[in-house]
Amino acid sequence: KVQDLIRQAGGKLVSEVRLFDVYRGGSLGVGMKSLAFRLTFQSQDKTLTDKDVAGVRGRILKRLEQEINARLRG
Repeated sequence: KVQDLIRQAGGKLVSEVRLFDVYRGGSLGVGMKSLAFRLTFQSQDKTLTDKDVAGVRGRILKRLEQEINARLRG
């Protein structure tokens, strides 16, 4: 479900979503887990800027927060 939400929110600029780590335990809390994803951003029309990618990343994070109460770990 998380991968689907990332793809939906990222739209056509997210060309690949890959889960590469799952962590449970420690200070996360009962029933919680940390997922790490590698995203590839790509446009057929132009070279993406940091600002372009930051906007897409923001949309993805907002959607994950709204839909599944996800939080970005710092």
